[in-house]
Amino acid sequence: MATLGFTAVPADASAHLMTTGLGPLFDGAAHFAMSPEAMLPVVALAIFAGLNGVAHARAAVQFLPATWLLSGFLGLLVGPLGISGAYESVPLIVLGSLAAANPSVPVWGTASLSILLGIAGGYGLGSEPSGARDGTLAVLGATLVAFVLVALVAAAVLKARWDWTRITARVVGSWTAACGVLLLGWALR
Repeated sequence: MATLGFTAVPADASAHLMTTGLGPLFDGAAHFAMSPEAMLPVVALAIFAGLNGVAHARAAVQFLPATWLLSGFLGLLVGPLGISGAYESVPLIVLGSLAAANPSVPVWGTASLSILLGIAGGYGLGSEPSGARDGTLAVLGATLVAFVLVALVAAAVLKARWDWTRITARVVGSWTAACGVLLLGWALR
């Protein structure tokens, strides 16, 4: 009976995504798609950019993926920085609050936010053990999903012409900020 119990125990337990079986490109894409702390700030940035107009949406679509890719490669080279988990809540809180408040900012402000999020998100995913395991293709897969997500959400918000649809987008931003506050509380406990 004891032998049966030992054979039922898996040899390797991992907290991160196991491979999808489709290769490192899809492993990176799946890892990003299954990480709410990576996806929600991108959604909040896209909402904020879409609410501010076409020029802002274009800035987000151009700058976020480019910096995500470059900083992801940097994360692969350098590795984890050893920063506490509380830093992951900052993009959620800041971008969610901006999407909820919908202030009027210049296009360079949206571009700067896109660059900062690209640096933080790309480096974070590139320096994780799963990113190091799968390499540059995993970073490319995550970058492609980030690009598609920011483009689709920004386009959907740009097309939202009725007041209730724009309010709904801002509510999603406020929920993103609330998720960031919860994540911060959890990290600091």
